[in-house]
Amino acid sequence: MNTDLLGEALAPIIGNIVASKMDELDIKGQINAMLIDVASKAQKVITIKMGDDGEGKKFPLVHKQFEELLQVVAIGGINTLLTGGAGLSKSTAVEQCADALNLQLASISFSNQTTKTDLLGFVDAMGIYRKSGFVDAFENGKVFLADEMDACSANVLVLLNSAISNGFLETPDNKVIRAHETFRFVATANTNLRGSSGGFSARNKLDAATIDRFVVIDWQLDEDLENRLTDNDAWVTIVRNARETASARLEGVTITPRSSYDGAKLLKAGIHVDKVIDMVIVKAMGDDARKTILSSITDAMKNKVNNTQKVNLEKTPIVEPKYETKEWVEPEEVNDEDEDFKW
Repeated sequence: MNTDLLGEALAPIIGNIVASKMDELDIKGQINAMLIDVASKAQKVITIKMGDDGEGKKFPLVHKQFEELLQVVAIGGINTLLTGGAGLSKSTAVEQCADALNLQLASISFSNQTTKTDLLGFVDAMGIYRKSGFVDAFENGKVFLADEMDACSANVLVLLNSAISNGFLETPDNKVIRAHETFRFVATANTNLRGSSGGFSARNKLDAATIDRFVVIDWQLDEDLENRLTDNDAWVTIVRNARETASARLEGVTITPRSSYDGAKLLKAGIHVDKVIDMVIVKAMGDDARKTILSSITDAMKNKVNNTQKVNLEKTPIVEPKYETKEWVEPEEVNDEDEDFKW
């Protein structure tokens, strides 16, 4: 039989078989999946460039909503309020915004004990006005962070609302100060502004007049940032499993990303995973809540942490602190008649 004719006859059959096998393998799909996986793990770097000179500032570790926040804060004349649970990097994002805008940062952490004096300063006994951080930021054009604003008393909020909405304030020494053009006011809150919730019992309900003065951004959990800051996938798996269990089964129990960050540091220092779980996850929980959380953490999860911890400790051995000890030396007796001795 003519081999050329045989080849021509078999070519379509072989081509179809190969094409079928290639479709089954889905090489293109596998490549796309690999590219997506690589892209998802790639480190996103945001570069902020002010003006036409210079290369700009780089921010490699930022929250997924950082660009949104920066756009709002940069506008000016807009008061911003970030709402969301603890440990979501709200304060850090505000600090990064100040850095990106080349502005200094001032801040206060509000509580029910925060007073008018804390906000506006005071005149001392010598008649000298002692300026507060808020007035300094207001007058000199800094970014002011009002942390935990939902813990502030209503009386102080009235003064604050007046200043940030009217653009001027009166100091205790009877001087009127107008807001600098680069003054920026950003507040944070752990609740939805409607009173205590989610384990935050010492929180006040903000009135409609206060909320109306702010652009509100719902600050969300950024799991990608949590992964990158923790750099321990096995430990993050435990924290997230506990977090999901608490959310589904335990009222008022919140497990924040701080459990991830602090736990990873403790593990890196060589502390056993069970101790770390006690220290950063089930800390201060009642017996029932503690059992519920611990029952959701399997031995397989902890074994993965142990294996990761072992590798990390081998790479970075723990250096034990050294203490210098000296023998006790009895002091010499002092002779009152000694010419060199004086009371």
